[in-house]
Amino acid sequence: MAICKILFFLLALCIWCGKCDVFYKQVGDEVSMKCGVDSNSNIEWKFNGVLILTIDGKSGNRRKGLSHIVLKASASGDILKVPRLETRDSGNYFCRQSGKQHIVHVVSVFVKPGPVLLQSSDAELHCDITGDPNKEVQWLRPNGQTYNEKNQVIHLKSVTSNEAGQWTCLVKDDLKLSVTLTVVGLQTTAVNASKGDDIELPCSLPQSVFQRVVGGTWKAGHLPKVSFPTLTNTPSKILHWNGKDLSKVNFTTGQLSTNFDVTLKNVQSTDEGTFVCTVEFDGEVRLSVETTLRVVDKHSGGNGSTKRKGKPNAVMESLTKEVYGLKLWIWIAVGASSVFLIGLIIVIGVVIQRNKRMKKRVRKLRSMRQPLTDKDYCQCTEKEVELEEQARPLPVPRQHRNTRTAGPNHTN
Repeated sequence: MAICKILFFLLALCIWCGKCDVFYKQVGDEVSMKCGVDSNSNIEWKFNGVLILTIDGKSGNRRKGLSHIVLKASASGDILKVPRLETRDSGNYFCRQSGKQHIVHVVSVFVKPGPVLLQSSDAELHCDITGDPNKEVQWLRPNGQTYNEKNQVIHLKSVTSNEAGQWTCLVKDDLKLSVTLTVVGLQTTAVNASKGDDIELPCSLPQSVFQRVVGGTWKAGHLPKVSFPTLTNTPSKILHWNGKDLSKVNFTTGQLSTNFDVTLKNVQSTDEGTFVCTVEFDGEVRLSVETTLRVVDKHSGGNGSTKRKGKPNAVMESLTKEVYGLKLWIWIAVGASSVFLIGLIIVIGVVIQRNKRMKKRVRKLRSMRQPLTDKDYCQCTEKEVELEEQARPLPVPRQHRNTRTAGPNHTN
């Protein structure tokens, strides 16, 4: 509160002096602030009196300060930009050289206890303007009509489906923030069953809510001797049915979330009537819903059970149990897919290694081949040599060569 008063005082002072800019920004937006001096001048920026950074106009050297703003702020010339605004970024940004101040208010909008509400529960809509809690805002209902209060926080009592939808907080003409309310209640349907069947009595929430379930049960005024299980939430926040020796009613033993069905076993004509499902939440909120059971004879033809007939399959019941917020069959499917994927990766790896070994073997065989030499190109057998020698003419005696050369008239 003291910080808000200081910011309000600085806002009034700087507006009176004429050296102040005021910004209203949504969480996550970016704000740009101008110092108003020559870009070559020395510049020093501070946030709520704590140094952000200094820039030497001649050398361009920068020195970072201790403010948390320095982690994301950027300076270009005499302009300081702060992106991804958070509520803690609200405050006074001061440029010492020009003496100019910039007041930044970061606005956030949210719902308490959460955007998903139970019927008949209370809620608070917040349009928080950090540093300016007294500023009036205009709220718009989901149907576009204005809300009669202009406070940053409005209180909704015992909400109904009329309050469901988008609420808008109008801070300025150019700044509108919206939040969507979802109002849910217990759901059920009327059911028909044949004599001797096991019938499921439906009771559920359409989606999870922020209020914690603290208790609940089923009741049937026309069956005073029939006992039903009760909802119990242990300190570890595990919601489950609690009941023993229930000969007429069957229920899941796993963790519950939004489904509060129970099964009535071996229904008879005397079981026909109204059944009430009640669920209790934090804040003393209690929801109840009624369902009607109609029992017909087996031979009535076509008008049998509108829900599961016969005793629930134990395997199917176990597969539909919730484990860490998901159905068991989903975990099994994920596990099977993972095993298949791992097996496929192993097979691909084995094939790749096999191909590498084959290529390596082929390269090794090629390298072992001896290069061809001259002897390899000309290799003669002994028979071929003998034939060549026989075909070669015998040398002529010397005297014969001389006679042939001298002619017939030559004498020694």
